[in-house]
This record gives sequence, C-alpha cells and structure tokens, in this order.
Amino acid sequence: MRDIAVVVLLSLGMGIQALCAIGVLVMEDPFDRLHFTGPAGLGVLAVAAAILVEEGLSVAGVKSLLVAVVIIVSGPVLTHATARAARIRQFGHWVPMPAEKVGD
Repeated sequence: MRDIAVVVLLSLGMGIQALCAIGVLVMEDPFDRLHFTGPAGLGVLAVAAAILVEEGLSVAGVKSLLVAVVIIVSGPVLTHATARAARIRQFGHWVPMPAEKVGD
C-alpha cells in the first residue's frame, strides 16, 4: 500500500511539474509565463510527501519537507521580483502608466 501511495504522489508531482513547464514554454509573454511557475510548488510538495511516505521522519524525510517549505515560501517572492524586473526592463520604471487602472 505504501508503494502505491509513493507512486501516486511522485506521478502527481511530476505531472504538475511537466504541465507547468509546458505552460512556460507555450506562453509568449513573460508575464503570462510567470502564472505557470506558481503551481510548481505543489509538485515539489507532492514529491516531498512521497519521500516522507517512503522514508518516514528520517533525515531524508525531514530534509525533503524543509526544502519543500523553502520553495513554497520563496516561490511567490521570486515570482513578484521577476515580474517587477520584467516590467522595469519593458517600461523603464515600475510606476503604472497613466492609462492603467490600479486600485479600482
């Protein structure tokens, strides 16, 4: 039963990662590509859960959980920083353009 759970979790994690990678490859705009980087944290969580099921609360299991938590917590911050850098590169500044509606 444990082996089935590990296979299911690994398949789920790798499927999520593959779909996110395909989404990044297919999108043309860098801002659209960033939307597909967010769910990748769920794939990492599924892989970490598979390691935890297989290894238990051993050194490998705890390390996999710590790595998953770091990736999930830092993912939105990195996505925001990347979007901000892309906007500055595209427009030369971060401030909204006059035609853009912000805060409505």
